[in-house]
Amino acid sequence: MPSLKELQTAFKRNVVKGDEAFGEYIISTEAVSSDVRLDIYSNAYFARLQEALESDYEILKQLLGEDVFEEACLAYIHKYPSHYFSLRWFGQDFPVFLGYAPDSGEHHWPAEMAQLEWSFVGAFDAADAEPLGEAHAAAIPPEAWASLKIAFHPSVRTMTVWWNTLLRWRTAKHNETVPKPVRLPQATQCLLWRNALITQYRSLEPDEAVALQAALEGADFSALCGALAEEIQDQEQIPMKAAGFLKTWLAAGMIVGFDY
Repeated sequence: MPSLKELQTAFKRNVVKGDEAFGEYIISTEAVSSDVRLDIYSNAYFARLQEALESDYEILKQLLGEDVFEEACLAYIHKYPSHYFSLRWFGQDFPVFLGYAPDSGEHHWPAEMAQLEWSFVGAFDAADAEPLGEAHAAAIPPEAWASLKIAFHPSVRTMTVWWNTLLRWRTAKHNETVPKPVRLPQATQCLLWRNALITQYRSLEPDEAVALQAALEGADFSALCGALAEEIQDQEQIPMKAAGFLKTWLAAGMIVGFDY
């Protein structure tokens, strides 16, 4: 007789991979055969994982259609079996599974929609932190601004958008007519964050995208202005522009600390 651990492993292989060897340990009844009894567990396993994906990728399911989405879910479940105690992380590889390629944009719209929805999940579930206000910025000594570094709320994240994904997500979310998928003339950056338990998003202009990326990577205010110099011709406007971005981020509840 196999040990308990061996039986558990064999049961898992049956549920996940359909290994029939475990069937000999299951008793059939007049009402239900051993195969049917095992199928109940297997079907429940796949159904629960699919429900988790449906919860994380609600808009993608709506736009793809139930049948296509279900087919993609089953293929994903087989390729990326769950290794987590919590279903929270099960869907994290779905965008990559669909072909998401952020650096080149060589992906179709479903992959990008999946990445956007997963970014929303991450922003909503991120750890909490108390945002600073403008008074904290006003208290920074003038001589400290050059070395100022910004600590952002854990929910702050960005993603590159190559399709009209934001428009399609918004119209689908509000039950409006969803436009057809179209590649943008030029890729843009999308900012996502959570403020007062509400997840928010917006597109970034190129200069703000450069400044924010530099700040997220740990650049001080001086280096942030240096990064902006590549985007703004009028060099005298750079400090005021950078200060304006800082004010915007503060007002949005995105900043939780200053270091100088």
